[in-house]
Amino acid sequence: MDARIDDLLPGQDSSSAGNPVLTTADRYYLRWIEFQAEHGVEPTAEELSAYLAQHGTYGRGGKPVSPANLRRYVLPFRVYNVWAEHRTARGNPDADAVAQDCTSQGITGQYNKPITTVYVTEHADEFERRWQALSHHHAGAQR
Repeated sequence: MDARIDDLLPGQDSSSAGNPVLTTADRYYLRWIEFQAEHGVEPTAEELSAYLAQHGTYGRGGKPVSPANLRRYVLPFRVYNVWAEHRTARGNPDADAVAQDCTSQGITGQYNKPITTVYVTEHADEFERRWQALSHHHAGAQR
């Protein structure tokens, strides 16, 4: 992938940078979406690890990214997708509506607990940062 990643200076966050930067998690997300588009199903952590490696994304030491590491991203990716649908349709997503849509789509947290408004609100800044970074990335790819 041609994208700046993780090259922020200490004390600088991606929202203060001139151009939003794709983080490692964003790159995982892009491959997660790509896998689904190709295969029609969400990848398991093991499948995503192999898929990342096939596309030149490795973890530390040049080894495939650990499936255990990737598992922590799945729930935020799922909720982000719902949030992004709301962001596309309405501009500023309502956390309660996003949480309700997660419930209606069967997206649950640990121990099958429903996604709450608090969860969505706690992740809203990260979701907006990802939205901006991906928008910038896709705009750059179209040039």
